[in-house]
Amino acid sequence: MASSNDQRRELDDLFADLAHPNPRIQQEAYTAMVDDWPEESVPRLLSLLDQPDVSLRRAAVRGLGAFGVSTLHPLADLFAQSTDATVRASCVKAYAQIASNYPEQDFSSEAMSLLEVALDDASPVVSQSAVMALGQVGKQALPLLIRICKGGNIAHIQSAAMALAEIPDPAAEQCLRDILADPETDPLSRETVDASLSRMIG
Repeated sequence: MASSNDQRRELDDLFADLAHPNPRIQQEAYTAMVDDWPEESVPRLLSLLDQPDVSLRRAAVRGLGAFGVSTLHPLADLFAQSTDATVRASCVKAYAQIASNYPEQDFSSEAMSLLEVALDDASPVVSQSAVMALGQVGKQALPLLIRICKGGNIAHIQSAAMALAEIPDPAAEQCLRDILADPETDPLSRETVDASLSRMIG
């Protein structure tokens, strides 16, 4: 059996590979973390979300997303504690990765509440990331996506409309039709909604 020092060196090697510029090597590294070092890896991945190195930060986000819903709670804790918009946005982006990687796993009510809070974040990067994450969550996020489409943030409306086009639900289609029928809808949103509706109904 390997000593604890041997184990630590192995994990350090994986984190060194996470910083490698080759995305495939990064993926192999965080896949090994999921398989062999889940308890040890998650806190270290979370600590990388304030990295100025964008490539490493994105690799950490993808790595956290590979762990699935087990990382929703620690990400929520970090989001709530952080005053750094980059960290908060990275937490939300990790949520999007989890939703994309594990579409069959429902988000907890706590996780959905975090995304709802993130929609109103003072940082536009955080709030826009939340819309994108809700789009990845899909049908479970339908009420929030509909609410966004009826709001006043044009960028959010456009992203939410594109997400609704991917959800096969009558309420999603009706929401898009309502926006098109509203004479107050701005031209940019109308164009996106029209395209989304066309894609939905084929």
